Amino acid sequence: MEDFPEDHGEQVKEIYARFGLAIYQAQCLEHGLVNALVMLDLIPNERHKAKSRSEWEGLVDSFMDSKFELTLGRLIKALAAVTAVPDNLGQNLASALKLRNYLAHHYFRERSEAFVSAAGRRRMFDELVEWHGQLSKADDELSLVVAPAAARAGLTPDLQDKLFRELLERAQHDL
Repeated sequence: MEDFPEDHGEQVKEIYARFGLAIYQAQCLEHGLVNALVMLDLIPNERHKAKSRSEWEGLVDSFMDSKFELTLGRLIKALAAVTAVPDNLGQNLASALKLRNYLAHHYFRERSEAFVSAAGRRRMFDELVEWHGQLSKADDELSLVVAPAAARAGLTPDLQDKLFRELLERAQHDL
């Protein structure tokens, strides 16, 4: 169980921070679904059509832009249309969709009474920590399903690690 501050102001900040982490994780899942569609749909079905690197980059950008316009529910349906989704992942994606929609459209309104007491804020904190974990789990399971297609496309775990280290290095120079 994670630490929860005793000070009222710190509790409020912590609730907003944990809400932010949960909704951020939902957006990571959305991005993961778009990436999955690139690996499972775009690359195997369209890669051969590009005659140059710049043409391929344009196809990727256009494809991703069109997918980012979709809702999470439509992204999940698009995934199911291009690959067999294991039952556990399907269930976790369905739960993630409900949770994301609840967070985005109802959470603070329905928690307004709980938000005014320390005990209520503690319950909110605990559920937000749990929900962040649920959303992370769905994203991790999605990554496992996509990993073989990513490896076939040349995006191996070693390359992913290298690209992530390069990203971190660039970010350090921006500080």
